Amino acid sequence: MNILEVIGNESRRKILELLSKKPCYVSEISYCLKMAPKVVLEHLEKLERAGIVKSLEDGKRRYYYIAKNLHIDVTISPHRFEVRIVGEHNGDPAEALRKIESKFETLNESRDFYTALKTVEEIDSYFSAMHNFISIKLNELMERMMEEVEKIASDDFERLVILAIAKGLRRTTEIAEFFRIPYREVERILESLWQRGIVKRERLNGEDFWVVGVRL
Repeated sequence: MNILEVIGNESRRKILELLSKKPCYVSEISYCLKMAPKVVLEHLEKLERAGIVKSLEDGKRRYYYIAKNLHIDVTISPHRFEVRIVGEHNGDPAEALRKIESKFETLNESRDFYTALKTVEEIDSYFSAMHNFISIKLNELMERMMEEVEKIASDDFERLVILAIAKGLRRTTEIAEFFRIPYREVERILESLWQRGIVKRERLNGEDFWVVGVRL
């Protein structure tokens, strides 16, 4: 089964979206996504075989998590269909941008269609690698942020709420619904975090939003 077949399934995409928030165990995924545990396990096995997710045992539970940063570049056009899994770009981003600029100059001067096409392909390859480089850096920042959250959160619920806000869940209702935590409990946690200066409340169009208030 190729990578597009694996992630082409809507249920597997929902599982990956959930795992992008935090590692989960089978019954947790089953509860959040309203899927039978057996079906969840089948999807996880396919994702694991594809190398997209991994698992680890913690006590009596097996947690699943996204294994690595993966950038898939899909091009669909009247003259081209291509699927690429882009590798990590380890070079200097500034140097890559200079090479892209140089390639564009070559392209503008070229009168040979074959050479022009090859130049465009090289430019496309550089941009894909740069996109992957940016994605990796974002992931590294999130990992560092999670380490800092561990230092300031007093329990697992606080950790979940802080990470939820940092990852874009800004409303109390969103956090409560996503993690299946009672609304009043989320309110209590947010009030405690607010009093300690860890989160702050912002208001937009008459609605309250929460943002991380400390430098992580």
